[in-house]
Amino acid sequence: MSIRDLIAVLPEPLRQRSLTHPSVADPYESNGRLEFLGDSVLNSRVAELVFHGYPELLEGDLTRIRAHLVRKSFLATVGRGEGIEEMIESSVINDSVIADTVEAILGAAYLIDRELALRTVDEIFNPSEVDTDELRDWKTLLQETLQADGLRPTYRVISKQGPAHRPRFVSGVSVDGREVATGEGSSIKESEQTAARTALEILGIRPVPRSTVEVHVGA
Repeated sequence: MSIRDLIAVLPEPLRQRSLTHPSVADPYESNGRLEFLGDSVLNSRVAELVFHGYPELLEGDLTRIRAHLVRKSFLATVGRGEGIEEMIESSVINDSVIADTVEAILGAAYLIDRELALRTVDEIFNPSEVDTDELRDWKTLLQETLQADGLRPTYRVISKQGPAHRPRFVSGVSVDGREVATGEGSSIKESEQTAARTALEILGIRPVPRSTVEVHVGA
């Protein structure tokens, strides 16, 4: 299934409306309302997919995975990959306009063929392809875990190397006054996240890696 498959099932004038940006048409003849519906459908369906696909994760991580899947840059990539920008009527074509149009097409298709729209979301926005390790908030996880024992992690920048446009930071994390782990990254935040992740592994409290889960969500 593809976004073009959804466009193909749309009757006129719904098809034209879904591809018309508010910058070039009357608000009621453009895709603003359809974008609203498509955004809601997309977020709801992806939330369901992520919920069933990651039974071991809690709300914070589930939210980050959903946000990663429905981000504007990914929607724009999907649209550009199918050449949707060539079909859009707008005063300007950019990632935001393309992403909004993809959502509008989803919304329009949902009105015509709900099952087709949901199946398309299932195929394009696949949570099993997300690298969850890259999205986990390791600092929060470490802090919440240690709080149970009345402890809290502290961080310090150990070093900064490399040119100004491409720095590399090394940060350390300590627990109860003892440095447990260090981490490296292109920003202080990233290096602290890496340090927290390593600390969880060293302390033996990192969550067990997820097993492959087959997602079944009713249409």
